[in-house]
Amino acid sequence: QEKLQEEVALGLRLTKTIEAQQKDKKAPADQEIKDYYETNKKQFEIPETVHARHILVKTEEKDDKKTKDEKMAKAENIRKQLTVGADFAKIAKTSSDCPSKEKGGDLGTVQRGQMVKPFEEAAFKQEVKAIGPIVETPFGYHIIQVLEHSQSQTKPLDEVKVAIADTIKQQRMQEEAERYLAELKSKAKIVYADGMAPVAKK
Repeated sequence: QEKLQEEVALGLRLTKTIEAQQKDKKAPADQEIKDYYETNKKQFEIPETVHARHILVKTEEKDDKKTKDEKMAKAENIRKQLTVGADFAKIAKTSSDCPSKEKGGDLGTVQRGQMVKPFEEAAFKQEVKAIGPIVETPFGYHIIQVLEHSQSQTKPLDEVKVAIADTIKQQRMQEEAERYLAELKSKAKIVYADGMAPVAKK
């Protein structure tokens, strides 16, 4: 407990010392911020997403061909209703085998890699608002509607300028802390006592 308190006290003293030194230094220059932004652009990328909803006619591994054909026919009938104007949310609530039916089939906004491959490929290439063709996955037969499709983009520099400045300041503090600790270690004298482990003494 005593050792822990000493380490906490040392950490607080070190933080205060570094912060005091940082106050005398200038804030990151615009060019420094711009250079960081250009070098680390991937950090500021907003990935491509789709907001989709679906209706699932669930299949099971044990299903024989006749059962699967009946389920496909059910999915085709649902899709036909939707293409002539049936309310997607209402049909999802009464006919979907996915828990999302309680939200009208809404799956929210998803990125690539968050859905099973056949579903993802269909959703990301499908036209917005269109009722897509039936897609088969290990879960069953899906009728998908994409509500929104946002392409990947990079946040503009002005939007992340403050965050970058803070990051640069933190990096400076880390570097200063490492330099300060290295300096303390270089000034320490190593004293050996009989039967005791080496200890550092200022």
